[in-house]
Amino acid sequence: MTRSVRSLGLGLVLAVGTVGLAAAQGGGGARYDGQYVGTLILNKTMRGDCDEPPPGAQYPLRVSGGAVKFNYLPRFSTTLAGTVDATGNFVATAAIKSGTVQMTGRIVGRKVTAEVQSPSCSYSFRTE
Repeated sequence: MTRSVRSLGLGLVLAVGTVGLAAAQGGGGARYDGQYVGTLILNKTMRGDCDEPPPGAQYPLRVSGGAVKFNYLPRFSTTLAGTVDATGNFVATAAIKSGTVQMTGRIVGRKVTAEVQSPSCSYSFRTE
């Protein structure tokens, strides 16, 4: 194989790899970047140690670069982290002493609907 053919082959491999990496990093989720403020509603208590959110309390969900962050304050005072995909679906989780807290939801325009599940509580999150 000649040197120019090998160089061309290596160049193509690098170009394809770079495009693939850029697509994987972008993932389309960045278009949902912003802060979404909503309310939490306690749906179910499994172990009796859940807190009803105060009336009128607002909770921010932040998306930056396709990364989701939600401060889960009612009971465990922890931050859930995850990613949003190109269609607006997201999952954010955090490990706690008694297991895992998971938020699963969807962003459509400026509206967010999600469910938050912990070992002891089930909440709904909604923006207005």
